Amino acid sequence: MTFQVVGLHRFPVKSMLGDVHDRLEFGAAGVVGDRLWALRFPDGKLASGKNHQRFRRTPGMLEHRAVYDADGTPVVLAPDGAELRPGDPRIPERFGEDVELVREEGPSLHKDVSAVSLVGTASLRALGDLLGDADPVDVRRLRKNIVVETDEPWIEESWVGRELVLGGGEGRDPLVLRVSKRVKRCVMVTQAQPGLPVDNRVLKTLTTARGMCIGIHTDMVAPAPLALGDTVVVR
Repeated sequence: MTFQVVGLHRFPVKSMLGDVHDRLEFGAAGVVGDRLWALRFPDGKLASGKNHQRFRRTPGMLEHRAVYDADGTPVVLAPDGAELRPGDPRIPERFGEDVELVREEGPSLHKDVSAVSLVGTASLRALGDLLGDADPVDVRRLRKNIVVETDEPWIEESWVGRELVLGGGEGRDPLVLRVSKRVKRCVMVTQAQPGLPVDNRVLKTLTTARGMCIGIHTDMVAPAPLALGDTVVVR
């Protein structure tokens, strides 16, 4: 089976909006720079859109977008036009006392589960149908790294346990990922962000119809760059 990459996304700061790319570099931990930074509270918990033993629900996360500047420094773009970098005193003023924007260190990763997440376009359309909407569910709600053009809803879930060979050719080594499990969704998919309102139907519908799951988690086998239009072969 051969498919095509139609979307590439990176999220420099955990639980904030990210950026869209025509091409991304992948390393041993996944997309280079993805979720590499996070807001950390003094007790060690990370700011998130949900509460968890590792995370603290922090209002306003999805109102902020994170990108990297030309020097590779993360820049948090606030809705009022402010640009916040690590060490900026406005960060604790906005998000909580003594909150810091910190880089991932040691074995404790900011990512919840896997190196790279992926979803098929047919699944986005199918979820839109389940919601009774004319359009596919907006992929921004799901925060996936890779979007693949598919014709059959949920087909990517059948790839669990198999390898994906992405890109390569013309002297380039391919990116190789091993599919580990379905992605179980949380309250993050319901929350508002610029251009998208609160929509509690999304998680309720996924819970009822899909066991809370959409998309797949993958682990890194062989890192390599990936670009829009690259092929995806399931083996």
